Amino acid sequence: MSGTSRARVPYQPALDGVRALAVSAVLAFHGGVAALPGGFLGVDAFFVLSGFLITSLLLAEHHHTGRIDLVAFWGRRVRRLLPALLLVLLVVLLVSRKLMPGTELGALRWDALAALGYVANWRMANRDGDYFAATGSPSPLQHTWSLGIEEQFYLLWPLLLIALLGWAAKRGAVPAGRRLGVALPVVLLGAAGSALAAAALFTPGAVDRVYYGTDTRAVALLVGAALAVPLARRNAAVTGPPARHPVLGALALAGAILTGWCWATADGGAAWLYRGGLTAAALAVAAVIAHAVVSPASPTARLLAMPPLVWLGRISYGVYLWHWPLFQWLTAERTGLTGFALLAARCAVTLAAAGGSYLLVERPIRRARRLPRPAPALAGTAVAGVAAVAVHCNYI
Repeated sequence: MSGTSRARVPYQPALDGVRALAVSAVLAFHGGVAALPGGFLGVDAFFVLSGFLITSLLLAEHHHTGRIDLVAFWGRRVRRLLPALLLVLLVVLLVSRKLMPGTELGALRWDALAALGYVANWRMANRDGDYFAATGSPSPLQHTWSLGIEEQFYLLWPLLLIALLGWAAKRGAVPAGRRLGVALPVVLLGAAGSALAAAALFTPGAVDRVYYGTDTRAVALLVGAALAVPLARRNAAVTGPPARHPVLGALALAGAILTGWCWATADGGAAWLYRGGLTAAALAVAAVIAHAVVSPASPTARLLAMPPLVWLGRISYGVYLWHWPLFQWLTAERTGLTGFALLAARCAVTLAAAGGSYLLVERPIRRARRLPRPAPALAGTAVAGVAAVAVHCNYI
């Protein structure tokens, strides 16, 4: 961490509610709930929220300190995301050597290494099998594709944002109060480019390239980033109590309805999804987030801030990490369960694993005011250890 001078964005429990609904949709989709065939779009809700929060943090830091500490930013991302991922990778590798055929362990090795390098999305885009057609044997690390896209965004976007803000600072024609806004045209242009790339690269019956590609899925992250820019400028200017925003409330209601419709009807192989559908879904989530943030006393914010949703949202990262391998292992054949009973058992075990990870691994590391001096070396050793297990997973 960069010290106590680091600017913070106020905690808003409603955003944990967004996380909770997003991860619930993903669990329902992977659990085979027929009512939510588009539950995979919960990942896009995560993308929008991540783009919004990361950009808000970066802009707040620049507004309060005049700079962005890249090392501290990336260090916080490592502390937030890497420990839980390392734990899941290690467990998956050790368990899979008992449960998977030996012929599939070689592919799992590369899946694990790709997840460690946060390039799993490109690995999955070129791996045998189709995500939505369920052809080929699914990897217990298939879900790490989304982590790859997010980490690539965390790496590149701060660099571009610093360059944009630095350029604005050197131009005397750009007043200090408007410098945060210079990022908005670039973000909107990037979002449009991502949407156009998805439309151009979509091929019926072979969606993996467009579904997993960083370029084609960045639209949701960039929509979230675009939302953060005007709200950051607003937060820098507004000092009074929060006001009512009926127009934004109406947009949030429309966004919630559209989100629900997408989750209830979307087909991952449908052409409309990649020809504007993903963009519309991202904008719908952004409208909900905007109203919850701007009007924290609104019905939108209060509903999203209900304690069960906040609790689930806080452990949602672990829930996402653990659910996919556990769903693969806890089959009907192994458990003797089917239907709702099987889904309930899978979700219960997932929540237990995620809760344990949050309480014993994630939260202690995040809350530590100071990590031990050899922490970077220890982190490197942990990564190297998991990589070594991955490389030798055929033989151990």
